[in-house]
Amino acid sequence: MSSPNHPTSNIKDVFSSNFPDYILASLDYSSASPRNTSSESSYNSYGLEIFPPKKQGRKRSSSSTSTLPQAFEMGEISHKTILERHEEQIKEILNHLDEVSLDRIEHIEDKIEGLGNGPVIIRQDFENLETELQEAYAQISKVQRKQMGNNNKISLARFRISTLELIIEDVHVHHQSDMKRLFGYNPRAQELHGRITTTRILD
Repeated sequence: MSSPNHPTSNIKDVFSSNFPDYILASLDYSSASPRNTSSESSYNSYGLEIFPPKKQGRKRSSSSTSTLPQAFEMGEISHKTILERHEEQIKEILNHLDEVSLDRIEHIEDKIEGLGNGPVIIRQDFENLETELQEAYAQISKVQRKQMGNNNKISLARFRISTLELIIEDVHVHHQSDMKRLFGYNPRAQELHGRITTTRILD
């Protein structure tokens, strides 16, 4: 397929211009034309006049032949501009690579290798944290067991104190009843008995 702007269409125009160009005109038009008086003109059986080839055909062929090199020139220019752009881009890339120093490249390589070892380092840190956490749990459990032991001791001490308080109160009640039975309701005798009891306790 060729378009009107394609170079092959121009080539067809060039070759078609070399063949005779027959122009058919109607009988009415030819009768009004000044060429009707020429003796060289002839008519066919349909009443149509056949004219010789036009002279303008050569002019058109010359213009069409000039169009073909122009199309090739446009194509060459476009290809040259594309190649020039690619060359400029390549030069920019090479200049950028020249600016990057060797130390910078090695530093980037070290970073890339570090990223590759990243999961291993993170795993080690995680294991260390897990160990520390287990040790903390063990210490907490030990303190809790010790506290439970202390709580048991405290509870036992409180129970003993309560028991002693009950015993003391019971002894006091019995003592009061004995005093009443021995000395009656004499406050002086009770006071004297209290002093004697206190002296014995202090001794």
